[in-house]
Amino acid sequence: MFLTKISVTAPVSGYAAGLGVVDKLARRPLELAQVTILTGDNGSGKSTLVEAIAIAAGANAAGGSRHARFRASNHSSFHESLTLTRSHNPRDVYFLRGETFLDLGEYHQSLARDTPFGPTDPLADIPHKSHGQGIMHLARTRFGPDTLIILDEPEDGLSVFSQLELLGYLGDLARRGAQVLMATHSPVLLAVPDARILEVPTLEPLLYDASGPVTATREFIRDPRGTAQYLTRP
Repeated sequence: MFLTKISVTAPVSGYAAGLGVVDKLARRPLELAQVTILTGDNGSGKSTLVEAIAIAAGANAAGGSRHARFRASNHSSFHESLTLTRSHNPRDVYFLRGETFLDLGEYHQSLARDTPFGPTDPLADIPHKSHGQGIMHLARTRFGPDTLIILDEPEDGLSVFSQLELLGYLGDLARRGAQVLMATHSPVLLAVPDARILEVPTLEPLLYDASGPVTATREFIRDPRGTAQYLTRP
């Protein structure tokens, strides 16, 4: 495990200062596990927190590795207020966020040069794949057991079957030494074995069966027609 603790050690400014999850983190450091999963409703601050940790770990704000250099859309300065406690440094850090994945693919495409043996960047063809195919290609190609893998809603664009494949892949990488920090709404990805699940904004630990995505999905599957009729009735 590479990162053990995330602490707020400087004043927070901008919109992040008003988030409940930031207040919680300022009161008590976030203890990380080999696999740590953040879940919570839209607007709870999951993406802001994951983005800040990724930037503080050296990754590009819009996604990519410590060497990636392409401009992101607006992001907070929250990372400047964080201190990351490490047991040791990972060989590699990679940040994947669903909402800027196309920009990430185009960045890799811009790096590639064609040779008789194919493009120099194995991720150069991401823009020619579907969103979900591109995410899975990146995961298979770029993630390794010596990597700090930071994911922000990677289920964006993935079918349920692809989510299951990613679940298995992340679990295998974690067993082999990778550390995973992920924000997700997916009840499939929440099931990564031995993951520490935390609810945002409280940062309190949750059992898988008590997490919002799981309970909501189970309630819907129990009576999909009744739920749909209730939600769409005049």
